[in-house]
Amino acid sequence: GTLTDVQKKVLAAYDQMIQESKLLVETTDTVYDKIIQCQKAGMELHEELHNLGTKEGLKGRKLSKAIESFAWNITVLKGQGDLLRNAKNEAIENMKQIQLACLSRGLSK
Repeated sequence: GTLTDVQKKVLAAYDQMIQESKLLVETTDTVYDKIIQCQKAGMELHEELHNLGTKEGLKGRKLSKAIESFAWNITVLKGQGDLLRNAKNEAIENMKQIQLACLSRGLSK
């Protein structure tokens, strides 16, 4: 039958969510790998950070603060990678549930 405007809006919203979920699933691994590469490079740089800070004239509290801030940023980077992976897994699960709901209602293409 004919769809109401509300039904059309709901279907459009679901379609947009599905398209964005597909994009998330398709791109997550590449982005995650780049995040991990940055984190590893940061960890390697962290070992030299004290010497680099000293060469740049940082001392005492300022040097400690810079090193602490750098370490925090690396931790945040790892956390963002984990959140990205979790979002991918949730998107996959959501799409499975939508597919099952459509199949159970005879709405599959």
